[in-house]
Amino acid sequence: MRDTRQRQAIRTVFDNIDRPLGPKEVLIEASRDVPNLGIATVYRNIKTMVDQGELVTVELPGQPSRYSLPRHRKEYLFLCEKSDRAFFIDREAVHFDVTNLSEDFTVNGHAVVLYGEYREAGNFSHTAAPFALRVS
Repeated sequence: MRDTRQRQAIRTVFDNIDRPLGPKEVLIEASRDVPNLGIATVYRNIKTMVDQGELVTVELPGQPSRYSLPRHRKEYLFLCEKSDRAFFIDREAVHFDVTNLSEDFTVNGHAVVLYGEYREAGNFSHTAAPFALRVS
């Protein structure tokens, strides 16, 4: 696929925002550089960028797919129920204590999605949600 002005604007959105984005969010941000950008163009470019390995799909249970650059992908996610925006959470911010888990269970891995309200939802920041959580 050609490197068009539309694709450059879409790529810039992912370069500048360190969180999973849905196509409508990408459209809103990229339209600042390309005012006549359409949602079909955004979907088509995202699909191509995923197929080429430039983006990865980020799945949240019960939510439409979101996308991010591969270097931004982290294991833990926070979904703001007020703004419907997803944020990456540093793995070091979440601590699990599975020492009391019955020996009948063998843990091979885990995925974490936290739900709540990000206090900056009304005054949105493009960075990851800055908080820590302890789960015991």
